[in-house]
Amino acid sequence: MKLNPQYLPKADVVFTVMFLKKELCEKTLQIILGEKIELVDAIAEAKNDLHKAALNAIYFDIKTKTVDGRIVTLDLQRKYIKDRVRKRTVYYACREISAQEVKHGKYENLKNVVITFLLTEASLKTTKDNRKILLQDSVTGDIYTDMLTIHEVNIQHINNSHSDELQILKAFFIINNQADFDSFVQKYGNTPYGKLLLDAYDDATRNSALLDNLSEEEKYMIRLTDEERLEERAEGREEGREEGKKTKAIEIAANLLNMDMPLVAVAHATGLSEKELEQLRIV
Repeated sequence: MKLNPQYLPKADVVFTVMFLKKELCEKTLQIILGEKIELVDAIAEAKNDLHKAALNAIYFDIKTKTVDGRIVTLDLQRKYIKDRVRKRTVYYACREISAQEVKHGKYENLKNVVITFLLTEASLKTTKDNRKILLQDSVTGDIYTDMLTIHEVNIQHINNSHSDELQILKAFFIINNQADFDSFVQKYGNTPYGKLLLDAYDDATRNSALLDNLSEEEKYMIRLTDEERLEERAEGREEGREEGKKTKAIEIAANLLNMDMPLVAVAHATGLSEKELEQLRIV
């Protein structure tokens, strides 16, 4: 297996394709959050402007939905820019909470929103290990809500005291050349998480047509479509049922018209319009 230098400048696209693989995305979030994550949907959308990406130090953000309805965002950035991270945090909080549907004022049913910032090149001085941000009353000190949880993971902070998986993740993100890649393959290629990363990288870079097309787009969107497919199947079943009802109604209408029943009465009995019934008469 070889590192593909062609796609080193297009890391934002490669990483997006990689981490939208369901198993890898689930496992990475599980490693960061320390809990089992099962996803039903994930979507990544970005402007593929390498100049802006270089200035803002951004790779991507992937918005996911878990089986229990929570929204978890995986945000991958190279550097820590305090003001930018603060604004993105506020944006994510507004986006994810407002996207939830509240029926009959049941605000207690709102799901927690989890935002994870994965920083690949931030300095040690600017960040800490995973931190949790809560809304707090400045007078009483009471915690107002724990609905929003922020996790920041600085790759540079990861050391031997952290989990093996986090160390593997760090080793993957510091690959810059073939020697680094070979070392990663030798050391971690047979581990479950290392193999997940390598397989995802291989799949992403093998699909050169997709990567090249995404690289040329001003804006690209890729979706893990588990939930989308379920919705499409449900819509298809509903359309099939409606089509079956329509076919049955036409058969009944034809029989009633052959019995010389008045047009208005047939329309009322079958739900078909008089115009549709006129067409049946012509046939």
